[in-house]
Amino acid sequence: MDSLITYRMAAVLLFSLIYMLFDVFNRRNVPSIYAYLTLVVGLAFTVLYWNLLTIAESLAIACVVLGIGYVLYRMGQIGAADVIEFAAVSLIIPMQPATYFSNVPQLPLPFIISTFIATGFVALLLIPFYYLPRARNLLRGKLLSTVVRDDAMKGLMVLIAYLAFIAFLLYEIPGMSVIGLTILALLTVSSLITTVFERAITMSMVEYIPSGKFEEGDIVAINLMATKDVEATRKVVKNFDRLLTVRLINEMRSKKVKRKFPVYRSAMPLALPIFLGIAISLLFGNLILLVL
Repeated sequence: MDSLITYRMAAVLLFSLIYMLFDVFNRRNVPSIYAYLTLVVGLAFTVLYWNLLTIAESLAIACVVLGIGYVLYRMGQIGAADVIEFAAVSLIIPMQPATYFSNVPQLPLPFIISTFIATGFVALLLIPFYYLPRARNLLRGKLLSTVVRDDAMKGLMVLIAYLAFIAFLLYEIPGMSVIGLTILALLTVSSLITTVFERAITMSMVEYIPSGKFEEGDIVAINLMATKDVEATRKVVKNFDRLLTVRLINEMRSKKVKRKFPVYRSAMPLALPIFLGIAISLLFGNLILLVL
């Protein structure tokens, strides 16, 4: 048992809390110096294992996290600070520790796996609460006006899929816990709402802004643009894509692209579900094990 595990837990909670505060109250901007500082502290905690095999294992996990995170960042799915935060967490706590409020035995898997799962769970639960009030204000209370037949059908398919999955698990695991059923029920309801109101949620996430007001790391909602508009932009700016880098922004400005673009400026700060996901993973472990 790692004698520093309590300090490691406290460190990841503190660091992720500060990430969250920056993300929520600083317009989703986490200072680079703070992000890199967490990586340095993570490396220090890794060295404190004083075991070459454990150190190598920790570094390998962090490298995989950085690699996958970089791909997702380039795809415009998450921010650079989120990638660094995940890597720092994996350095400070490489493997899943014992939990405080769960008697379910944990598998010897990287802690970051539990964090990813819990973060996704929390993010999915928060989406309706975060976006629907914004969408309601934007649409002046006419949320249902954005729901078309295809959205309703997709919602029905999602509901059927979840119910079938729950029925299968109940058949295979007759003694499924109340906690497990509760988790699945929450996922079902949140997924259904998110699917049905996908258009309204997307509308509440974006702002239409000109290239002159782009910021590094902005993500363009290309799915909201007409195909002809995307093609026209790429004729002028060959590498136009979802993620706006400094180079791409400068190119668009130099070529005087005047069209306004839908940009995800009002997206939910990911550091919030990350913080809650870390806390859940420390207290209860891997959520999938709780369900099964």
